[in-house]
Amino acid sequence: MPIIEGAPIQRYENGEMRDVQDALVREAHVAITLRGKELIRTTCSPGQLRQWAIGYLFSEGHIERTDDVEQIREADGVLSIGLVPSAPAEPAPPRPVKSDWSAPPQRILAIAHEVVERAEVFRRTGGTHAMAIASETDIVSHAEDISRTCALEKAIGLALERHADFARSIALLSSRVPSRMIVKLARCGIPIVAAVSAPTLDAVRRAEMLNVCLCGFVRDDRLNVYAYGRRIAL
Repeated sequence: MPIIEGAPIQRYENGEMRDVQDALVREAHVAITLRGKELIRTTCSPGQLRQWAIGYLFSEGHIERTDDVEQIREADGVLSIGLVPSAPAEPAPPRPVKSDWSAPPQRILAIAHEVVERAEVFRRTGGTHAMAIASETDIVSHAEDISRTCALEKAIGLALERHADFARSIALLSSRVPSRMIVKLARCGIPIVAAVSAPTLDAVRRAEMLNVCLCGFVRDDRLNVYAYGRRIAL
């Protein structure tokens, strides 16, 4: 199923109404089941559903590594997950990130610029969030989705497939940052989270508890550091 589809619309511009063709994002209605129980049912963009499932399971503590997933079966929008016997029986609680890695502000700003540049679906439709996991030198994974959470989970899943070193990574979010996203990224062991918009107060407090450096309003040549600023290398 394509992510974008053309649709006829009417556009008012310069004092007149015209019939034009526009580009709109599509929706997919999906669910994940594990051990016969439905974990989540949501709406996201089509595509990269395997990566979404892996990213969801990892960031929610249901798996500790990709090898914990024995099989993923998809039917009618439901992804049924089979885990190996050694996989966690219960979701792991978030723990403080132990990484001693830091990054300069210039690197964080450069990542934000590159993520925006790569957001082709957003440029065409204005209807997606863009999320990325970046290393010291590269964008390891990049995902766009109508759901900000699913976009993040897809980026995590892609990064896991590419064997990213999460302890030396930055997560870049094109959305605001709620506390739930900080918890998900702390489970991944990612020490720096940066966003083009603002965090919530609960996100800032949770970031401090989990040793996560949280930056917001990462735009142009400035950023705000809200939590655990010792990870910023000046």
